[in-house]
Amino acid sequence: MKFRKRFFGLLSIAMCFTVNTFSQEVKEIATSTSEVAQKADTSIKEKIWTFGGSSLITFGQDFMVNWNAGGVPALTIRGMGNLYLRYAKNKLFWENALNVTYGLQRNLETNINTKTDDKLEFNTNFGYIIGRNWNCGVLVKYLTQMTKGYKNDTILTSNFMTPGYLITSLGIEYKRKMWSFFISPVTGKTTFKLDPEFLTVNSFSVDSGKTVRAGLGAYMKIAYKYDIHSKIHLDTKLELFSDYFNHPQNIDVDFEMRWNFIVTKWLMATLYTAIIYDYDIRFNRYDADGNVMVGRDGKNLTTDHVQFKENFGLSLTYNFKVPNKKEVKK
Repeated sequence: MKFRKRFFGLLSIAMCFTVNTFSQEVKEIATSTSEVAQKADTSIKEKIWTFGGSSLITFGQDFMVNWNAGGVPALTIRGMGNLYLRYAKNKLFWENALNVTYGLQRNLETNINTKTDDKLEFNTNFGYIIGRNWNCGVLVKYLTQMTKGYKNDTILTSNFMTPGYLITSLGIEYKRKMWSFFISPVTGKTTFKLDPEFLTVNSFSVDSGKTVRAGLGAYMKIAYKYDIHSKIHLDTKLELFSDYFNHPQNIDVDFEMRWNFIVTKWLMATLYTAIIYDYDIRFNRYDADGNVMVGRDGKNLTTDHVQFKENFGLSLTYNFKVPNKKEVKK
């Protein structure tokens, strides 16, 4: 509980800092033309399709001999791919993005492979520009993982579409060159639990005996990108969701921050951090001896936790874009 209070306190400070940074950024680019405004330029009469993507492979290694603090030699590898497809004509636009991440760690003493990262995410945004920097539309997000997840390599905790999330939002967006703010008072969040092994238990907010749960609430997304230097790039996003009918005071938080340090065209160092708080993702409670605590009804006692992840590594990168040329206006 103390950790959660500290976490939300730090998150509030971070948001205040971000808002201050945003206000400075608005002053700096107030006279510039935003990307959204360019899309609204009615002098562009032809259809515009843009397709592109990026990929990176990150390597890491841990090695120690007679290391008193503990640890085992390990080799880690993490791959990430991104594809996007965009369309724009006059005031209509359609943006699609697919993000895939997968990581493995191999213990060089036991030769056991352990999954360290697993993410499959697809976003699509269809909208209509209603004014300079303003647009309204529908945002759809699909999120899950690709393979089974385990605790201590033995206890199954998740699988493909267990959980899986489908978020559909109808709202309005304010977009500048480096940041955007999307808010939706009408958002449907559907949670899937399709693995048969989880059918008889309450998990991921889906009741036992059921595979799907639908919720309705409010959703907000803030995204910010900034080139601190020609070789240092920052990319962040914060997503918040509150279910109107299921503990609306418990706000789901999904925050990501990525630092890219460009070494060469093909080589990059990356620092990635993620924070997730979801009341519906429960964790078993353990006593002082490490045993799972059980309630009077015979069911395991559970609690919510703030989830944190960080990784740093050296990556091989590749980027492409079609067409790879500047837009020509007629």
